[in-house]
Amino acid sequence: SSARTPITAALPPQPLPKSNASADFLAMLLVVKYIDGLPLARFEYVLDRHGATVPRQTLARWVIGAAELLQPLHNLLRDALTDGTLIYMDETVMQVLKEEGKAPTSNSYMWVQTGGPPGKEVILYDYDPSRSGDVPVRLLQGWRGYLMTDGYDGYNALARMEGIERLCCWAHARRRFIEAARVQPKGKRGRADEAIEMIGQLYGIDRKS
Repeated sequence: SSARTPITAALPPQPLPKSNASADFLAMLLVVKYIDGLPLARFEYVLDRHGATVPRQTLARWVIGAAELLQPLHNLLRDALTDGTLIYMDETVMQVLKEEGKAPTSNSYMWVQTGGPPGKEVILYDYDPSRSGDVPVRLLQGWRGYLMTDGYDGYNALARMEGIERLCCWAHARRRFIEAARVQPKGKRGRADEAIEMIGQLYGIDRKS
């Protein structure tokens, strides 16, 4: 019988074509970098100790490629977030070593939002180098509902938009009354004390629910 040419099975689809980065490896890479906080340079050394030589520049390209793959999922999460009528929002400080126009020691921000319809709760993170009030306006453009924030003035512009009702955190409001109570004459009771007691009653209701 005549010899037959070997048939090679087609490779399964790869997340990043023309690379040898599997879906499992990309998931681990993102967890190592963003959850464990391990710089890619150190992860390069870890891989090298196990006999896998992957330059940090390649790891960085894979991180960027994975982020592009996940962007549609992020968009769907934002759609789910804005389908709800209540959103909690806060910004937290982070530092970026190489940011154009900013020193490594300057602050950047991760804007965290949680909400969505019942049963489809979403937690969404959006990075921005700025703490400007323009950021929440951009992130929630067109949304209508109740917005829960702290007392930061950066949310004022968003709260002034038609259809948005701003709810403020009682813990932050309570701090102001605590400060007012501290400057009262010793032993004197004032309106700040009454406000603190009423807020305490609200906390009591929260504990029961």
